[in-house]
Amino acid sequence: MELLLKAHKAEESPYKAINQLTDKWEKYSHEVTRLLIGGVNNVLKSRLRKAAEDAALVFKGRVQYNPRTGKPIKISEWKRLEEAINKYLGIEKNMMAKKMINDSFWLGTLINRLDTEGQRIQRPLSRFDVDNPDFIGYNYTDYDLDRIEIEQRATGIYLQNITDRARSKIQTIIIEGTKQRKRPSKVFQDLWDQEEDINRDWDRVVKTETSYGTTNGLLISQLRQEPEEEHIFMKGISSPNACRHCLRLINEQVVVLKDTPTETGRITIEGVEYEVIWPEKSNYGRKSANYWPCIPLHPYCRCAWTRWYLELEELLGREAK
Repeated sequence: MELLLKAHKAEESPYKAINQLTDKWEKYSHEVTRLLIGGVNNVLKSRLRKAAEDAALVFKGRVQYNPRTGKPIKISEWKRLEEAINKYLGIEKNMMAKKMINDSFWLGTLINRLDTEGQRIQRPLSRFDVDNPDFIGYNYTDYDLDRIEIEQRATGIYLQNITDRARSKIQTIIIEGTKQRKRPSKVFQDLWDQEEDINRDWDRVVKTETSYGTTNGLLISQLRQEPEEEHIFMKGISSPNACRHCLRLINEQVVVLKDTPTETGRITIEGVEYEVIWPEKSNYGRKSANYWPCIPLHPYCRCAWTRWYLELEELLGREAK
């Protein structure tokens, strides 16, 4: 499973702009990790306050010792460690949840509109930043705005899980280090070794939720345009190194876009049966054997939908002959 996730992580979206937006948030989250671990180390290296009223930290009946000085850790000192952790984790996850999802929904909306109008994005998306995206100007309904808020909350929960794991890892390293009387250099190295694990957790959420938000922004924008035809057809695009599930269920597959699910998840049009997609469709809780077409199909999925017209398929078929 770990090897499969590493392979997924290497995939790139067919849309360069999505890759640039993902890179922006990955770099930001990695910087948070560096500041977090650096802040914790700085607190550990500082001298203990010698106030007599400070009680020693007791964990499971044992006094905990500072691995650097060999002296008991005071409760006040542990609070400073908690403050260092919360400083870099507590606020960041709330800001990231709101800003990252707003950016991704807005990017999906712009990709659709620019694609529809035959235009190209001119400026580098690595600097993509919108404080107040005008979703109403692109005909988003109140229901659509609720979708964005729900996704922000869901992403906030995923980020909270990361911060909880990061906090637990750091606290465990410090407590175990004091229990085992490890050398300060070893404790600090153990802390820095957590950087890769924490960043991997960040990357999974950033890549997956950016893809999810951008896809939903694109689909909602399609649905809110003036209808050209009775049915909206979309076609899947996957990266060359996509997994077998994406190549089977997404790549080159023509599907029908609806605002809400159909009873079976499929629809028959003029005798041909198509899979149905809709904003917020996902495989959350499904095993890979039961995947159905949606983007992201799985964590780290980098596939994308684009508008498709059956006339194009007929034309390409005639040219192939």
